[in-house]
Amino acid sequence: MTTLQQAKQLILTELKKAVGKEYTPSVDDLSYPPDAKLGDLSFACFSLAKGLKRNPVEIATEIAAKIGPKGFIRSIASAGPYVNFSLDDAAFCVAVVDEIANHARCYGTSTAGTGKRIMVEYAQPNTHKEIHVGHIRNFTVGQTVVNVLRANDYDVIPTSYINDLGANVARCVWAVKNVAHGIVPDGEDQISFLQRMYVEATSRGEADETVRAEVSQIQRDLEEGKGPSLATWKKTWKWSVAYIKGVFKDLGLPIDVWYFESDLIKDTKRTVEDLIRRNIVTSSQGAWIVDLEAEGLGANLLVKTDGTLLYNAKDIVLALRKEEDQHPVRSIYVIDARQSLAMQQLFATLKRMGFNKDLQHLSYEFVTLKEGAMSSRKGNAIRYETFRDEMVAMAAEETSRRHVDWPAKKVSNTARAVAFSAIRFGMLKQDLDKKITFDMAEAMSFEGFTGPYLMYSFARMQSILKKGAKGIRPSLLRELRRTSWVPAEHTLVLALAKYPEVVFAAGQTLRISTISQYLFDLCQAFSNFYENAPVLSAEPDVMASRLAIVESAATVLENGLGLLGIETVDEM
Repeated sequence: MTTLQQAKQLILTELKKAVGKEYTPSVDDLSYPPDAKLGDLSFACFSLAKGLKRNPVEIATEIAAKIGPKGFIRSIASAGPYVNFSLDDAAFCVAVVDEIANHARCYGTSTAGTGKRIMVEYAQPNTHKEIHVGHIRNFTVGQTVVNVLRANDYDVIPTSYINDLGANVARCVWAVKNVAHGIVPDGEDQISFLQRMYVEATSRGEADETVRAEVSQIQRDLEEGKGPSLATWKKTWKWSVAYIKGVFKDLGLPIDVWYFESDLIKDTKRTVEDLIRRNIVTSSQGAWIVDLEAEGLGANLLVKTDGTLLYNAKDIVLALRKEEDQHPVRSIYVIDARQSLAMQQLFATLKRMGFNKDLQHLSYEFVTLKEGAMSSRKGNAIRYETFRDEMVAMAAEETSRRHVDWPAKKVSNTARAVAFSAIRFGMLKQDLDKKITFDMAEAMSFEGFTGPYLMYSFARMQSILKKGAKGIRPSLLRELRRTSWVPAEHTLVLALAKYPEVVFAAGQTLRISTISQYLFDLCQAFSNFYENAPVLSAEPDVMASRLAIVESAATVLENGLGLLGIETVDEM
C-alpha cells in the first residue's frame, strides 16, 4: 500500500467513525479539491445527505467537528458540502520521500496484472514503402501502452504484424519490373526507390486498366507463391524488412513476436473455405463476404472478385494464430481510427465463428505536419529519417548555442535525446481521439507542454543534487523532520505521491495522455518549488531535506519519462 493509499484509508476510517453505521464511505468518495488552499483530499457529502434526507452543508460541518488531527491528518475543515483534509508535512511528506527512496525505479509500479498475458499489436507498416511521420504516433502509442501495462505487472507480448502482400506490394513489384527493369539508379537508396516505384505504379494504374489487370495478376501469383514476379518480390522483401527492423531499432521499439501477412495466406484460404461451408461466408456479386447487416456493420469483404484476399480475411487468421501461439487473456490492436469499421467487422466475424475472446481496438487519430497532410500514394509523405534528422539538427543547434565548450560527441548525444523527447512527447501528449498537427519548432521548445521542457526540468534537478551533495553529510540526506515547511514543498511531495495512482489508472483505461499531463504538472510543481523553496542557500538541515525532495522528484520524473520511451540526460 502506497503512502497516499494509507492516508486515504486513515481518512476513511475516521469518516466512518464520524458518520456511524448509516454510511460506509469508499475510496471513490474521496477526490482532490480544485484549489490546494482548501486541502489535499476532499469528501463530498451529497450521497450521505441524500440517504439521511438532510442538508449536505450541515452534515459536512458536523463531520469536520468530530474528526481531529491524527497520523497523516494535520487538519480538517468543512467548505460547503465538502469535508476537506490537509495532510501533515512532518508525517506524510517524510513517508512519501522514504517510499520513493526505498522503491527507486520500481516506484509507481503495481501488481494489478500479475499472471495476466496481454498481446499488444502495433508497429504494422507495409513493406515496399517508406516509414513516414504518420507511422510515429502508432509506434510511440504502442510502445507506451506496452510500458504502462508492464509497469502494472502484466505479461505483455509486444507484437508486430507486417503487411508484405496485397495490392500495394503488387503495384510496387510491377513497377520495379516494368518501369525500372529491376535496376536501382546509382545514388538512390533501395527504400526511396521502392517508394518511388509504388507511387509510379499507382499513378499509371489509375490511368490504365491494363496496368491494373497486370497488378492483380501479380498479386494472385504472389499469394500462390509462384510466377515470374516471385523472385523480384523476395529480393525487395529483404530490403524492406531490413529497413523496417532498422527503424524499429532506432526508435527502441520492444517487439517480441513478428507476424508476416505472407505467412498467413495458406491458412487464410483454408479458413475462408471452412467459413463458406459453415455458411458464415457467402457469395456476393462474385466476391466473398460476411453479411454483418444485422450488427449494423454492412458487408465484411474477405475475397475480391478477382480471387485475391483482403486484409480482413488475413486478420481473422492472425487472431486465431495469436491465440494458438500465446493464449492471451486480452489482445489489443493499436490501429488508427480510419480502420474502426474494419476492426468492428473483424471482431463481429470472429464472434460469429465462436471465437469469444477479449479483443480491443485502441484507435488513434492521424498526424499531419504544420505544412499539410501527407499521402504515400501521392508521394508527399515525410520519411521518418528526414523528419528525425531535421529534429536532431534543431536540437543540436540549440545545444551548441547553450554549450559552446561542449565536445561534438556530447552535443550530438544530447541533441538526439532532446529531439526524441520532442518527437515522442509531441505524439503522446494529446488524447488519442484528437488529431495532431505536429509543429517541429513548437515541439522543440524548452518551455511549455513539451518533451524538452521535461528534460530540462530533470537536468535542473540533477544540477541541484550534484552541487548540494558536496556540502551535505550523508547522514542528513534522509533527515526530513522539521517544523517549518513552505507550501511549495508540500505541493510537490503531494504530486509525487499521486504518481502510482496515475500509472495504475493508465494501465486500466489506456488513456496514456494522462502520463504526459501528469509529468508536465509535476515539472510545474517543481518549478514552483525551485522558486519558493531555496535549496542550496538554505540552512544545512533544511537543505538536506529539500535535496531529498529533489532526489524524489528526479526519480519520479525519470520513471515517468521512461514509460513514454524518453531517455533522460543530466545536462542540457
